[in-house]
Amino acid sequence: MLTLLLTFLFVLLIVLAVRVFLHHGLTLPPTGSSAVDDRDAQRLDQELRAITAIREHG
Repeated sequence: MLTLLLTFLFVLLIVLAVRVFLHHGLTLPPTGSSAVDDRDAQRLDQELRAITAIREHG
């Protein structure tokens, strides 16, 4: 009987968590790269190339 009650409470907890998750529009953070990440990476790459070029020619 106790096992049945605990199982029911566990399932209820999961259902409520999913309901809150969906109701409030919570999303997980993106796992891939975004356009902003790509742009920042390109900018850093250009800056590092410029620094390297200055050191080689300076």
